[in-house]
Amino acid sequence: MPASSDQLALENWPPDLTAAFKDLPESRRWWIALSGGCDSLFLLHCLATLAPRHGVTLHAIHLHHGLNAEADQWQQHCEQVCEGLAVPLVSERLALDPDQPDLEARAREARYECFESLLEPGDLLFMAHHGDDQAETVLLRLLRGSGVRGLAGMPAERELGNGRLVRPLLGLERRRIEALARDWMLDWCEDGSNRDTRFDRNYLRHEIMPRLEARWPRSGRRMGRSAEHCREAEQLLSELADMDARSTASGQGISVQALAQLSGPRRQQLLRHLLIGHGCQPPGERRLASGLEALLYAPDDGQPELRGEDWRVCRFRDQLWLVPDLPVVRMDADAEWSVNGSLEWFGTLLTSARREGSGLAIEAGERLRIQARRGGERFRPGPGQPHRPLSKWLQEQRIPPWERAHLPLVFSDGELVAIADLWLAPEWRAGEGQTGWMPVWCRPWQLLKAAP
Repeated sequence: MPASSDQLALENWPPDLTAAFKDLPESRRWWIALSGGCDSLFLLHCLATLAPRHGVTLHAIHLHHGLNAEADQWQQHCEQVCEGLAVPLVSERLALDPDQPDLEARAREARYECFESLLEPGDLLFMAHHGDDQAETVLLRLLRGSGVRGLAGMPAERELGNGRLVRPLLGLERRRIEALARDWMLDWCEDGSNRDTRFDRNYLRHEIMPRLEARWPRSGRRMGRSAEHCREAEQLLSELADMDARSTASGQGISVQALAQLSGPRRQQLLRHLLIGHGCQPPGERRLASGLEALLYAPDDGQPELRGEDWRVCRFRDQLWLVPDLPVVRMDADAEWSVNGSLEWFGTLLTSARREGSGLAIEAGERLRIQARRGGERFRPGPGQPHRPLSKWLQEQRIPPWERAHLPLVFSDGELVAIADLWLAPEWRAGEGQTGWMPVWCRPWQLLKAAP
């Protein structure tokens, strides 16, 4: 039977528990990731006590992984507990194939995708990770050869989708949480798979950490302190990278020549910092170093690049660009486009803006043909000028190679009337007093630069 409201009252909390929830971010709604285990149920009761004092509503999210025979019972238990606390519960079922590799990683990715889909601006998602979880994370990353950023472990707070993720229990050990949960007479579910040492984290938890604790008592807490030191070091490295980004700035981006003047570790840290700022996971140390070497020193016509999971960093002239992986444009690509509509074009988007006295002098809704470059195109850049090869003109306009490859050409009755938003045929331009439609081509690639 759960503890009484007096036992759960904030005034009766021990000091270490009270301190764990000090300085919570401002919010309009709280969510808790509720598994039904001891840690998350304990956190649920803490938040149910705190929510009225903070003037926020509390909601719970339970994810049914479909991997355990008792998963239905866990969901029912979560429903019963939430009903007793008058906390609305959302239950989602994840589609995971247990026979595919990297089950742990896939399950984690699926969980966070679900969390992100629920969070709205101003929402907080609370997770019940504690000090032992932090120690296991640090040790796992150490064994994988992680750098300072990885060894900083799990942050107590970070952005997640439109909201923020908060881990208030990182300063408490598992045994402390279990002792408090027993004092509060909470009833939780035990997941037998947590003892399956085929999984890396379970192996560390049951085989390695007890031996470390036996030889070096409180070693888990010491790992947590090391994570805090690494987090401070990562903050200092980020500040140094911001300084280097300013010192190597050229126009809106980063100068490759200035970047080459930095020491190897500093330019690698700067590139890593910029990628993280753009939401990209940097590659490993060796691939980062070799890719950066190519970007800095390859010949001008070499088109060097550093490849990531679904993106690449490309060099064009003296600047670096972040280019997402996009579908290849077929030479015979052809599509119809309504001038006041939008058209997805191989990972880019073609729209238009209504303009007075500029743009294409055509009627709203008029349909045009969009074609890919097929080679050998010639056009007249301006009135009275001779026809010129499109390929040479694009080079003179300093259009990057990947942009040239995706360029949409706009035709009307077989006549070239626009080259994306780079050029309009003079005889098709709206004059004074006319309404025109200016093509707008939304490109997903961007200069690699520091955050403003």
